Amino acid sequence: MRTQKYVLPFFTIALLILTIVGCEQAQKAEKPSVERTAEHTLSATVEAVDMEKRSVTLKDEEGVTHAFTNIKADVPLEKLVVGKTVSMTIYHKEINYAVEEGEEIPVDQEIRAVGTKKGEEERSITIVQAQNLTTTVKEVDMVNRMLTLVMEDGMSVTLPVRDDVKNLENLEPGDKVVSQVTQVIIITLEK
Repeated sequence: MRTQKYVLPFFTIALLILTIVGCEQAQKAEKPSVERTAEHTLSATVEAVDMEKRSVTLKDEEGVTHAFTNIKADVPLEKLVVGKTVSMTIYHKEINYAVEEGEEIPVDQEIRAVGTKKGEEERSITIVQAQNLTTTVKEVDMVNRMLTLVMEDGMSVTLPVRDDVKNLENLEPGDKVVSQVTQVIIITLEK
């Protein structure tokens, strides 16, 4: 059985790879950047609700378990009943871009307004999770298309850059690579 966990912080090295893998031309300073959005809707069964730990576990129609933890206190978990069927819609937005050394990093980009349909407010709960990570470019190897980034904790990681990345030549040591990920999970109770 596969398990999908949604825990803050949920950021991994995989996101850094996505930062490099799918870069497109940016408007400002022609630095590499990318924005991705996705939406998935699944039918699921409520497996567990823990009010004290502020967590919910759902099992979707494919047998995958989704665990949501550290849910804010204002999310009405009491609406969820173990054994009941729900619809789970996951909206995912990822923004990755580079800024020059010393340039101000914009405030977290908000995912576009998403939410329940009119009249479904009483049957739905919304969970919002957001994560930001800023790394520093240490080295750009144009010949081998490799990029070395330094994480906030000082750890370095070297990643390959796909051939379709534009404006890689404009990335310089000292540039900051900013990754912002927002997920909005809407759980709607079946009628």
